[in-house]
Amino acid sequence: MKIFKIIESPPKVFKLGRAILKKFGIGIDNLSKSAHPQEDFLSVSKKYPIFAVADGVTLELDKHGNYPQKSGAGEVARIFCREVVKIAEKSYDDFMDSDIKKIFARANSVVDRYNRSRGRFKACLNYWDIDLFAAAAAFAVVKNGLVYWASICDASVVHFKKDGQLSFRSPDCWAITRGEKSKNWLAMSEEDRKKTGRCVYRNGIGRDGSLVGYGVVTGEKSAERYLSTGKFSVNEGDVVMLMSDGFENYLKVKEFVRLFMTWPKGIRSRLKQITRSKSIDNPSDFGRERTLIAIKF
Repeated sequence: MKIFKIIESPPKVFKLGRAILKKFGIGIDNLSKSAHPQEDFLSVSKKYPIFAVADGVTLELDKHGNYPQKSGAGEVARIFCREVVKIAEKSYDDFMDSDIKKIFARANSVVDRYNRSRGRFKACLNYWDIDLFAAAAAFAVVKNGLVYWASICDASVVHFKKDGQLSFRSPDCWAITRGEKSKNWLAMSEEDRKKTGRCVYRNGIGRDGSLVGYGVVTGEKSAERYLSTGKFSVNEGDVVMLMSDGFENYLKVKEFVRLFMTWPKGIRSRLKQITRSKSIDNPSDFGRERTLIAIKF
């Protein structure tokens, strides 16, 4: 089993963005105010094939237009990944399918304690600058030729067969929300849309007990209802990836997929060449913070 892991964090992405803008003579003096600290995180067990990635949900700028440089969302991503690995290690020897949901529930409860320690209680939220710190996440446990996986929000688990064909990708997290949005959604201000999304749709449960939105790691018990889980078998030559949404569009890039199917020497530097090139060509689709764990069997 070969393992590759990388976080291409905001400082690196931001420096690249500055270089691109400067090349075209675009002023950049005020961009640093909204530059993000690292909000992606990953964790890989040193004992067993257990893997986790998480992506802290973007926060709002403060009243001065600055992005918080100590991000509670980034801390939630870190806490969740480390807790998943720690909890999964304890149950690995006797691991069963049902343990995936138990692992999530316990790690999510630790996030709840963190939010409470920061004064983020449901009763005091305004769903704008005072809101629950949150993260999208995915994790996997490999045992006896099977990959037990879980994902929530737009973090993904992906499986490529040894011939490079995409065999599996964890489900789209936005399908329910798209169907449930109010008719005047587009007429609402951006602030009102965000507040409604967080208050109504985030980990939302309808009066009849149905899901009405999208899930994300916040510490809320209802997040468990939105967790997608499953398992699939792997064979020699297969590649499994866990990624934040910053790598999502790279799945359409043939040279990106080919890189991990062939797994050449210098794979890290070759990946950085690809991400740099794509980020320059199309920064909105390819230039965001991104995290990846790739496993070749």
